[in-house]
Amino acid sequence: MRKPRRAAGARRREPGAARKTVSAAGKAPEPHDEAGLVRIGDIRAELHAHTTASDGSMSIADLAEAARRRGFHTIAVTDHSRSSAIANGLSIERLEVHIDAVRRAAAATRGITILAGSEVDILADGKLDYPDKVLKQLDVVVASPHTALAQDPAAATERLLRAIANPYVHILGHPTGRLINRRAGLSPDMAKVIAAAKQHNVALEINAHWLRLDLRDTHVRAAVEAGCLIAIDCDVHAPEDFDNITFGVLTARRGWLRPEQCINCWDAGRLHAWLRNKGR
Repeated sequence: MRKPRRAAGARRREPGAARKTVSAAGKAPEPHDEAGLVRIGDIRAELHAHTTASDGSMSIADLAEAARRRGFHTIAVTDHSRSSAIANGLSIERLEVHIDAVRRAAAATRGITILAGSEVDILADGKLDYPDKVLKQLDVVVASPHTALAQDPAAATERLLRAIANPYVHILGHPTGRLINRRAGLSPDMAKVIAAAKQHNVALEINAHWLRLDLRDTHVRAAVEAGCLIAIDCDVHAPEDFDNITFGVLTARRGWLRPEQCINCWDAGRLHAWLRNKGR
């Protein structure tokens, strides 16, 4: 997929960096004023990334180095699960070998924490593509729908609720599966999805890829109002995909997301503790 081009000579400006809002009376900004919303510079971790083990273009070491250069403290390696045949998804046996490779890379790498994870398919009935005994070996589980994306809303809702209720799921990835101007994706009852994510301490993902932007801004707003955790991830397959963070942050800001509610903005200690303890 080709990246959209910026006009010649155009300069990228970090969202929200240019101005702050102060009332005429000199009062502090209102709760949803622009000044307190998430910015690109607040993002400290990427929790959805693929390597050559599935359909990415980078090795584990190259991915980690690219993330480290971005100033991130954490990168999660989340290659596709076994049902994603088109994306070279990993069988259980391949995943176990891959986990060992990630652990070895993590031990040999300084300046960034490398986590062993997986983007696990949510099957049509809401079951996950790996059994719990496999999921429990992972540091990060991003559960995402990739197939059966024409389900009726009631079935789609129950499917996502079942996945959210799994205690090993940390993040619900691109919840509707839409591709902008290409595929409508699922139309679940987002109020129920958000309530379940809040109940089970699952973060809802804003997938920052410019073809996805899923969650969309209205969903983000509803999730923020409900007190739900949000992840902003670039779904990295190649080095340039890290640049998609701009689109994810803009979507987050339209939904009034603040850094304290975004797990990618947390410091390493807080993020890693949440990943370890979530659902346990």
